[in-house]
Amino acid sequence: MSESSDNKKKQNQVIVFTGGGTGGHIYPNLALIPEFERRGYKAEYIGGEGMPMERKLASKNKVKYHGVPVIKLIRSFSPSAIANNLKIPFALRRAVNEAKALLSKIKPSAVFSKGGFVSLPVVIAASKLGIPTFAHESDLTLGLANKLAKKYGATLLKANPHSEFEGVTVGMPLRESLFLSNKTEARKNLGISTSKRVLLVLGGSSGAQYLNEQVEKLLPKLTEKFFVLHVCGRGAFPSSCNGAKTSTTPKNSPNYLRFDYADNIADFYAACDVVISRAGATAVYEISALKKRAVFVPLPKGVSRGDQIYNANLAEEYGAFTLCQNESFSDNFLPAIEKALQNPPMRSLSSDANGKIADIVCDSISRGEKCKDKKLSQNGSQLSCS
Repeated sequence: MSESSDNKKKQNQVIVFTGGGTGGHIYPNLALIPEFERRGYKAEYIGGEGMPMERKLASKNKVKYHGVPVIKLIRSFSPSAIANNLKIPFALRRAVNEAKALLSKIKPSAVFSKGGFVSLPVVIAASKLGIPTFAHESDLTLGLANKLAKKYGATLLKANPHSEFEGVTVGMPLRESLFLSNKTEARKNLGISTSKRVLLVLGGSSGAQYLNEQVEKLLPKLTEKFFVLHVCGRGAFPSSCNGAKTSTTPKNSPNYLRFDYADNIADFYAACDVVISRAGATAVYEISALKKRAVFVPLPKGVSRGDQIYNANLAEEYGAFTLCQNESFSDNFLPAIEKALQNPPMRSLSSDANGKIADIVCDSISRGEKCKDKKLSQNGSQLSCS
């Protein structure tokens, strides 16, 4: 069969992508879709009901979207958290049933999950239907959804080369659009005209309160040395960001532009000389692939499960600097940025992850593998895809 006729046959085959809640669970999915489309597959997305971030981004990228009810585990012993968590078994059962009905209708050749609570009903439903399922983990350790995905027979793929759990190391899927901007055009698009070096501060899609507060506190010193692009996260500064897609400049703060969200993150990366960011895995891999000078501020253990610390350690191996969130943070903020500027840019962490992942998924489809959950058999062995 010729390549063109093979691709024509695949046009009726669908890969379902799932994952949501934050950009780190969505952007890698969207990054992979063009690679599968080039190989002749259609892509559809299953995420949460309503208007979550994954629906908005899938729609923006012209990917057909389906919603199922989802519920998030809240790691707290507050009365509201306990009340929420008691609903999980019933909510999950309903979500799995709806996901199962959707998958039965779509009849995908495979399901690709980027993890997060949004993905779990889809992964469980796929297992029950025997659909080959792949779960990608960005961090050093498995998140809860991916731990459960493994039990339900998903093939694990991992970004971090130091991860100790079983799985195939593939790197991080990266959006092709990240590499399409250049400094001159990016600064023009963002309205920057300055001889100062440009500092990009990334507060994350949902905001990094501590980092945002420190930028505000140190703004006079920062703007003496830099033109500051500050992506603060939606709702982080309601009085000034106000959900707007355009930038705002606080009074008496020259050389500063604030955005609630970076619609075209490629321009922000291209425009800057140095980046300061939380150490989410997607940010670490994007910034390293673009070979930017960078300082990462990982979430402390306890606030998260500690994987941002591991991500920051990995970034240091590739030329970044880490700034710890502690009582000396304000004193070390500017020196850390200057130190990053005096050193070479980061080296790239990832190499053609999109192609590697598509190869693995497409090979599995061509072999006709079916996925079974890893329930213990009578002799105690575990079942998986066969």
